[in-house]
Amino acid sequence: MDKNIYNLVSSNADGYCQNCGEYYGERLELHHILRRKVEANVTNCKMLCRHCHRGTDGIHGKNGHIFDIALKVGLQDKYFEMGLQEDAVRKLMNGRLYSLGE
Repeated sequence: MDKNIYNLVSSNADGYCQNCGEYYGERLELHHILRRKVEANVTNCKMLCRHCHRGTDGIHGKNGHIFDIALKVGLQDKYFEMGLQEDAVRKLMNGRLYSLGE
């Protein structure tokens, strides 16, 4: 893990879970929306509390698929808002685009 990315994302979160908004201070965990090998940057990461990251309804939990897709859709929307064309966004998103209907 790139410590600079961790430090920037952690600083932006300021101790708050970037999903539920609860304050957890230093106990937040870094989540890569896309696998680390695909795209390692600040845009691709969020700081999450343990519940939102690993809990049953968390991103890596038993019921986390919809949450996972929602984060991916949000990330690709950010890329489009940055003015990137579909081909560039698709490449950044590991060759595909996501929708909440998946």
